[in-house]
Amino acid sequence: MLDSELVSFVRPIVEQAASSIGPVESAEILPAEAYISEKFWEFEREAIFKREWLCVGHDNEVANSGDCLPVTVLDEPALLVRDEQGIVRVLSAICQHRGHPIVGGVADHDRSAPCLNRRRLVCPYHNWTYGLDGRLIGAPSMDETTPVAQLRKTVRLPEFKSEIFHGLVFVNFDESAGPLAGRLTKFDRELSTYPLRDLRPSHMLAQTGLKWNWKLHHENALEPYHTDYVHKGFHASVPSHLTKFCEFQTGDGQVMRSTGFLEHGGDLYQEKGRSLPEISGLTEEQRNRVMFVSIMPTVVAVLQPSSVILSVLNVRSAGIMEMRRVILYPKDAFSHSEFKRISEENFERMKVIMMQDQATQEALQEAYKSRYAPRGKFAALEAAIPQLNQWAVERYRGALVEFAS
Repeated sequence: MLDSELVSFVRPIVEQAASSIGPVESAEILPAEAYISEKFWEFEREAIFKREWLCVGHDNEVANSGDCLPVTVLDEPALLVRDEQGIVRVLSAICQHRGHPIVGGVADHDRSAPCLNRRRLVCPYHNWTYGLDGRLIGAPSMDETTPVAQLRKTVRLPEFKSEIFHGLVFVNFDESAGPLAGRLTKFDRELSTYPLRDLRPSHMLAQTGLKWNWKLHHENALEPYHTDYVHKGFHASVPSHLTKFCEFQTGDGQVMRSTGFLEHGGDLYQEKGRSLPEISGLTEEQRNRVMFVSIMPTVVAVLQPSSVILSVLNVRSAGIMEMRRVILYPKDAFSHSEFKRISEENFERMKVIMMQDQATQEALQEAYKSRYAPRGKFAALEAAIPQLNQWAVERYRGALVEFAS
């Protein structure tokens, strides 16, 4: 909940942020406090993260019954699971006995490994056991105080409010939040010919302790201005001058931009063109460009003709976040004779680009603490950033209006 002291702190920052939206020719970057202030992050937790739909992954990351992927969302340990009936759920990972995590402690999970597969969810502390739907099954040595039959009537793992959008799994902490799909109509149109829901995960990289603000991550992903410099030699197949920015309107839930391939049949990671099978059903336009999509605040998707990269964020503070990056391919790609080699090369090339981006983001975050941090003007190739700012400022203002009323 917002209090008057916090509102007094953030209100002038939000007022200053008004100059960060609008035409790219006149907009400027957000005030530095919006990136570095822990008090402003406290406001964002209430104004955005506790109200918006937060992506936690793709449902094919738990493709089989019993698959269970430990995730964290807004400091809440959770489990993305597929139950015996094939229903994808997001359950709390907190045992309802003494609060020990289902996955953690002596039963910790290697973040670099794929999902677990379990018939039951068992707390490693006292062996309380739950079904894949969250219901309590067993609680050893409890009959002397509270019989298990009685516990089963009231105890289960809490389930997050969730929705699946073209395979992307979202949760929301606001029980009164409206449906997700109506906010993503532009992305929905893009996915009408791009079967994101059918793609399967291959490589995954999980990182913790990333030292920059979550908004910087979205900005960097959606602006191609830096690619000719930071990624020189790595982005030649998608030159920045072939970028197109999508229109953004009040109420939109996504920001999108595309960049065309320099040559027909190109690929972001393959210097000599596309080597793996294309995703079926794509339009001619989709076959010849990369689409970058930001669904603030927790996911960025990069849609190529042969694969998708998902970057799923878990924000810890103003300047610390975690990220899980997953590459998804169509089913046919996995049977390609060279899939192992090519997908590994793609993964390694992706990591090089990631490390370049991360060096700039960490440097930016630190520099925004300077008394000389600018409210800089944008280049035309940064036209998506005022759109991202508008998404955030709309929600900042909404929260302040609610407080005032």
